[in-house]
Amino acid sequence: MGEINRRQLLELAAGAAAPHGLFVAEDDGVIPARDTLDHIDTRIGQITVAYERAPIEATAVYLRRHLPVVRSSLADGGHRAEVERRLHRAAGRLCALWATTRHDLGDDAGAGQAFLDAFEHAGQAQDRSLQAWVRLWQSSLARKGGRLDNALQLARDAAAHVGDHSPAAGRAAAIEARVLGAMGERAGVHLAINRAWRIEGLLTREQKGDPGFSIDTLHALTLAELSSAAYIELGQTDAARVYTEASIRQLDLVGATGLQSMARIAAATVELHHGDVDRAETLVTESLDISARRPNAVVSRRTDRFLAEAHRRVGRRPATEAIAARLDSWRPPAARPGRLRGPDPPTPGPSDLGKPGDVRSGRLVRSTAG
Repeated sequence: MGEINRRQLLELAAGAAAPHGLFVAEDDGVIPARDTLDHIDTRIGQITVAYERAPIEATAVYLRRHLPVVRSSLADGGHRAEVERRLHRAAGRLCALWATTRHDLGDDAGAGQAFLDAFEHAGQAQDRSLQAWVRLWQSSLARKGGRLDNALQLARDAAAHVGDHSPAAGRAAAIEARVLGAMGERAGVHLAINRAWRIEGLLTREQKGDPGFSIDTLHALTLAELSSAAYIELGQTDAARVYTEASIRQLDLVGATGLQSMARIAAATVELHHGDVDRAETLVTESLDISARRPNAVVSRRTDRFLAEAHRRVGRRPATEAIAARLDSWRPPAARPGRLRGPDPPTPGPSDLGKPGDVRSGRLVRSTAG
């Protein structure tokens, strides 16, 4: 699609298949060593690009199979410095993707541990972009856990790992804005959002990439969703509306399913605050329709927050009850409202990740954190 910037968003407001394996088996083993690193990088890129469209469990299967292979190669040792760095980079990105699958299936504890592993590998690889990206995920986990001071420090630490005019710096400013929104720091939110958009305006087409899940790029539509989330956190729904109205139309054209769903829930929250309950319910229903083939904890949590706010403002209605019932179908019985939760599944460690064909079914865990 063509590029879109903040000015165009403001004007508009006013008016995959699962990736292939990381390694190719041949009669004499894996592909030749001279090609392996390039092959790993290519496959990681494919997994990253496909992440938002592929089933989460399918992505997790690939990661469980291939992360131990890269770690085993690191453990063997004896590599040249450049090979060692690239292996750490690959391990870091695979760990980060694994952490994301844990988060998106509601396992925040497992995600937290995997992000620690990813950050350690990223440091060994001097992969600054990944270090910043992991810090921002850690900031989000801290915010959801109510540790706002820690979340703010992590967001600012993320920015310190990268240049002032990089995609990661723009994303860091937007994540900082959301934490400041949770703190009620109105001026800080405005300053951070403006900084994020100034950075986005200086990025090259390659740095902007495409809307949706990414480690190394920041598209205007992705930043629009982050901006609306920050303003909703602050309670300034008029400011959020600027970004939601324009981005929904554009996201529908490119089919970035995660952003499509999240933008609709943000827009629904705006409409709820402005008294259009019917429109709000329609938007949330559309969000669940879009993510029906890829249930995930992010959409679940945000929908939970919407339902809590809707019940507080207008009480229980048939449409919100229907939304709640659909959301429950995404979760295991023990995690549904009114039932005692059973023990969480064990957090997978490196040995668990290394069992080929060991496919654990991921189910969402109920949480009211946003």
